[in-house]
Parts: sequence; C-alpha cells; structure tokens
Amino acid sequence: MDKTRRLIIAGNWKSNKTNSEAVALVSELIRDLANVKELDIVVCPPFTALSDVSRLVLESNIRLGAQNLSDAGYGAFTGEIAPGMLRELSVRYVILGHSERRQFQKETDAQVARKAANAHSNNLIPIVCFGETLAEREAGITEQIVETQVRGSLAGLSVEQMEMTVLAYEPVWAIGTGKTASSAQAQEVHAFVRQVLTSLYGESVSRRVRIQYGGSVKGSNARELLGQPDIDGALVGGASLDSKNFVEIIKNSI
Repeated sequence: MDKTRRLIIAGNWKSNKTNSEAVALVSELIRDLANVKELDIVVCPPFTALSDVSRLVLESNIRLGAQNLSDAGYGAFTGEIAPGMLRELSVRYVILGHSERRQFQKETDAQVARKAANAHSNNLIPIVCFGETLAEREAGITEQIVETQVRGSLAGLSVEQMEMTVLAYEPVWAIGTGKTASSAQAQEVHAFVRQVLTSLYGESVSRRVRIQYGGSVKGSNARELLGQPDIDGALVGGASLDSKNFVEIIKNSI
C-alpha cells in the first residue's frame, strides 16, 4: 500500500485482560507478527499488565502503549499515573481523550491538551482521540464538533510536538456498536482534520501527522479504510482482544 506516512495500528484493550491473559495474547501476537515490518504495531493493555507485557515486547516489533496519563507528575494525585511510571516500563505511546473518558470521566479538551503536553515533555507519543456522537452527526455538525475538539485538544503544542502526535478519529456512534463509518465518510472527516491542522501548523506539518480511524475496525474492512489517502492507521478496540482478529487487521492493512 503506497503511503507517504507510515501506518500505525494500535490495539486499545480498554478494561479487559488480566495480567496472565495479557501475556498469553501478546505472546501470540509476537509469534504471528514477527515478520511484519511495514507498519507500526502498538498494544495498549490495562495498567496492571504493562510491566509483564513490556518485558515481552522489548525485543519485538511491537510497541507498548498506555490508555491514559495524568496531566501532572509525581505527587499527591491518588489514582493517577505519572509519565515517569510509564517511561520506566518502556511505554512509547499513550491514548488520550478517548470518547469513553470524555463521556464517563467528563474529560475536557483543555484536560486532554494538558495531558498531551505532559506526554511530550516526557518523551511519550500521545494518540489524541476525537469524534462526534450519532446525534451530532445527524444534526449535521460533525465538522464543527471535530474542529472544536481537535483545536482544543492540541492547544499549546509546538510544531515539533505536533509532528510527533498521532490523532485518532473515532466516531462515537461506531465504537463497539458494529457500525462503521463508510470509507468515504471516514476519509471525508480525515481530510477535513488535515485542513484544520494546515490552518494551525501549516501544510508541511499537516502532511506529516498520522491520523488513525477507530470504530468497529475489523479484518474485512481494514484494507478499504486504510487505503484512503488521509487514513494512516487504526485504533482497534474489541477486535484487538483476539490475536487472530488483530493479526488479520494488520495483515490486511499492508
């Protein structure tokens, strides 16, 4: 697949897999994906499994990601995870602003921006999520919602930091529902986001930023979705919990 930007496929396990289950799954992925060099592969287990998974993937072609990060450092922040804790475990990526955290933990764009800045300050690559609900899409305000979230969630990032940021468009109505945005619908939003990035950082930066699609991605639709000119990968939810399904997505993306 001819892409100027290197594809990135990340598995967001959410609140799934015990430590032993995580080790078993990653062991299968390491075995089945050993020869895949064409794209970046990331797994994002729950915090409890990061340590053991880190040791497993260290010498592999799989990179480690976390599902959240504090907007602060070490200190009296009960329940929070400081960036230094992740760095010690060789975590490279961190998912920020996922729709579930925006919905259930009431995370705001400003909080996501602080977390993104914190990630960059500690050599972590943020995967910044955004996307509209079904009601917002049906109201015809997808672009307004997406632009507000993108601008707010990236506020304060420098050009250099932006180039090292991954974005993830996740239409909320397509997450875990079995519904998927058509390749044309997804491409339309990705192209619009690249226009927003151009207005913020200029065209040369916009062309280099990778934008993933997330929302019921599976092996059968991966090739068509990732074949779109502005879609640079996938943030995979449920399908990443099964090694066969996740491997199929990755191999169908090459």
